[in-house]
Amino acid sequence: MPAKKAAKSTEKTTFAEARTRLDEILEALERDADDVDQLAARIKEASELIRFCRERLSSARHEVRDVVAELAAETQVEGTPDAEPETFIPDEDSGESGDSEGSLPF
Repeated sequence: MPAKKAAKSTEKTTFAEARTRLDEILEALERDADDVDQLAARIKEASELIRFCRERLSSARHEVRDVVAELAAETQVEGTPDAEPETFIPDEDSGESGDSEGSLPF
């Protein structure tokens, strides 16, 4: 399959579709182990799909990392950076055990 045709075949493919097609190719390879005529074409298609899936996973990993970093930055901007939540700590002599919201006294 020429490179341009291979690029077009995965251009509008979703990750799930690529994964399904890889499973189909694997089943065909296991079922038709003696079909040498189809072997090279199936292996080439599988390698292109694997490359596509790796690129898509890498892209998704970067997108998730960016979203998490953006959320962390927004959280720091909204509150004071590195501030810990206030916790009620009773005086040892007062006998108080904490506030009514269930915070622990330590």
